[in-house]
Formats: sequence, C-alpha cells, structure tokens
Amino acid sequence: MFDHIQDLEKSRTNWRIKARLTRFWPTFSPETSTIKGYNLILLDDDNTHVHAYVYPDNWRAIGKEVAEGKVYTFENFQVRDTIGKLRPVSTRLCIRLLSSTIIECVEEDAMIPNHKFEFMDMGDLLEECNRLTENQNPEFAYDVIGVIEHFKRVKRVPTKYGERDQTRFMFTDGRLKFSVTLWGDFASSVSQSYTDELQKPVVGILTSAKLSTFRQENQIGALPSTKIYFNLDIDPVTEFRERLLEEGYKSPPDTADSSSEPAPRAVIERTSFKDLIENSLSFVLKRTVVVKFVITKVEEEDSWWFNSCVSCHAEVEKVDKKFKCAECKRNFGYCEKRFRIVVLADDTTLVTNVILLDRVVKRMGATTVANILNLMKKDSSVTAESAVFKTIVGKEVTAILQLTDANVSGDSNLYNVADLCDSSMFETAIIQSTPSQASTSFSMDGVSPIVGIELFQTPGSSESVAKKIKMEDSPP
Repeated sequence: MFDHIQDLEKSRTNWRIKARLTRFWPTFSPETSTIKGYNLILLDDDNTHVHAYVYPDNWRAIGKEVAEGKVYTFENFQVRDTIGKLRPVSTRLCIRLLSSTIIECVEEDAMIPNHKFEFMDMGDLLEECNRLTENQNPEFAYDVIGVIEHFKRVKRVPTKYGERDQTRFMFTDGRLKFSVTLWGDFASSVSQSYTDELQKPVVGILTSAKLSTFRQENQIGALPSTKIYFNLDIDPVTEFRERLLEEGYKSPPDTADSSSEPAPRAVIERTSFKDLIENSLSFVLKRTVVVKFVITKVEEEDSWWFNSCVSCHAEVEKVDKKFKCAECKRNFGYCEKRFRIVVLADDTTLVTNVILLDRVVKRMGATTVANILNLMKKDSSVTAESAVFKTIVGKEVTAILQLTDANVSGDSNLYNVADLCDSSMFETAIIQSTPSQASTSFSMDGVSPIVGIELFQTPGSSESVAKKIKMEDSPP
C-alpha cells in the first residue's frame, strides 16, 4: 500500500509513494556551472504533485536512471518545508531524496494523470506584472495557457555574454498578449518542436514561467524548471481552443524567421457503522478508520461530480469565466472535475450514507469525470449510471474513512471514503481494546493532510455537511 503525496509530513522518513515523473531538470551553480542538484516533479493518482530534489552525491548513491513520463515508486526520503521564490509547484512541503532512497520503475498506471498544471489567467498575470516591483520575484512560478502567434525561428544574436540562440513569439488568450523570449539550448529545442504540421491555432502551455516588464512590455520568461508543450492532448487545451473559435479567433500568419529512525506506524482501527454512530466520541483521536461494506445504491444521481481547485482540491465557484477558490484565495482559468458520489452503504450492522471521493471512484470505475463527460457529449445514450454507477453498485469494499469533526461529535452520519485497501488487512487486523469497546486495528503508515515544496535557488475534499443522513438497521 502506498502513501499519498497530500499526506506527507515532516516527522518521518519511511514514506513509500507511487508517482509519475512529470519533469526532471538539473540546477547549475551560477559561479562554476557545475551541477548543484537535480529536481523532480512527482504526480500521484490523486492528482497531487510535489517538488523533489536530490544532491549530486546522493543521486550517484541511488544510482538510478529516470525518464519523464514513467511511473516510479519512491521509498525512504525526507519531507521538508519549502524555501525560496519562483517555486515550480504550489505545495508547501518538498521531498529530499537521500542516499538510502530506493527508486523503482513500475508498470504504467492509467489512474495517474500524465500532467498537472496550475493555470493562472492572463488577466491575473497582468495584475501580477503591475504589482511586482523591479527585480521582485513572487513565491511561485506560473503555469500559463495561450495561443502561439508570430513565432520567430531560432537565430544567433549578440549579447554581452557573447552570441546566443534566441527564439521569440507572442502568447495570447485572445484578449491579452505577452511577449516570450527564450535563450540557449531551450530556445533551440522549442524552435525544433514548433513545426508547420501543428494544428492551428497552436495552443501552448508554459510551466513554471516567470514574469518581467521590459521597456513597458509585459514579458513571460523561462526558468531552469520551465517546459513548453504544444497542442497537448488534455481537456484544458481542448476547451481553450473551443472558446477561442466560439469567439471568432483567427490565427495570424506566422513569420518564418542523512537517514533517521523510522517513526512509529499509525494504527487504523477496524470498526463498524453502528460503532461509529453509537460511540462517536471515542473516535476523537482516531480520525482514520477502516470499514468493510457493500454499496447498495447511489443516492444523489444528479450530483456526482464537482469543480475542484487545481491546487488544493477544494470546491471552486465559477465567477465571470474564472474559477474562484476560497481556500487558496486565487482565481484559475481552469479547474479539475472530481468525483463525489453519495451512496448507501451496508456493513451488516447498519445502513448509512457515505461519500465516495475521487480517488476511490477512479479506482473502482477505472475512469475519470472528464472521460465520462466527453463520452456523454459525443453519445447522448451515455449516462453516469451506465458509465460509472453500475460498476460500483453491489460491490463489497474495504474502505478507509476520514472522520470529520461533525462525525465524532455525533452531528453527522455522512462519512467520507478517502481510499480503498486490501481486504486481507481487514481480516488479519491486530486486536486492541479501548475503554468503550474491543475493536480491531491494522497498522499503516501515518497520514496527515499536509502538502508542499522546496526549490534550489536558481537565477532569476470538502468535509461532509453537518447533518444526519438516513440510517436504518440492516435486516438480519
């Protein structure tokens, strides 16, 4: 069983995660041009990403070749607070790989997305340009989506550092425009990737970019962590292109030119719905429990997904074509679509309602909300029932429940199902006694919903509502 990136915290090193390596780059010392370290962006099946870094001597000790896009397991590493400016992702903790870290390449996992971006609307970028003073850098770098216009092929230009390769283009959302200038090997690589065969308009994604203003012109520049994608096959790109075409956009012609002792393992109690309800206060200090039950019915068939913040996964509100996150206090041009299905669950002691969260439904249904909505758009006969409900109703699952304050106070019998686990864990659990009951537990790596990052210095799901839901005794 793997830990999840969103549960990482600093008290231990015996973590084990499975994640896709979405980006990898070295950091060079500006004084000596020697490699100062290596950086990795890791993305797991809950669509949570984190920045990881490793010093050269530890990387040699690990002795592993890695490739962007592949899935790996990472075992035994430190978790630390992030430092510095222009960090590549918005999480507040980062991973430091050790000489004792074990990295193994594993088979492809379709439930782990290929990419994750935290897009900032160009209107908000313009506000950032006006807000930032000269030579001031923000806390995080920017992910931006836009159309490539007036692409200038790479050419050699004189600079005070000698001749360097340069590529330039304009980047627009159809309303606002930013100038982009790239240098060196990165400019050559981007110029080679920008071919005449690309579908027009060419929609580009710049990850981990920086802002600047030069001669009163707003510019987007590159960092060592920056990467550019053209016409990436993801929903935000499709939606962006459709919006442009609906608004009558036409592409202009291009001008061709140290390890520590393992921390104690947290114990997750095996329990029942009846015990959770009748002895709710006894779970004040045991917020993670495991219950085995059968899913008998989908309760709210018209409300099975929600728009989620790309950073913190909280529900967002759409305001004036932007998605506003109250938790992050940020606006995004795009959001994630995540499962949240209320079902009736029967564990033979009681029947009550539980919420199947995104990770759980994706695993059970082997699909995503975006996939289902795309199918429904193409084929009117496709419904949520045919695409996902029928695959989960009737299933017996061993589930990990995250208890809320409302659950333990007795104000709500609606439980969040955060993950699934192997049924053998339920059957072979360790017996432990508590004052209120004799319950059963199994040992699992500790969880704590904290996320974050750190970056080498380089140049310039919502809690359940507090209400009682239907509950009935199971038939004998």
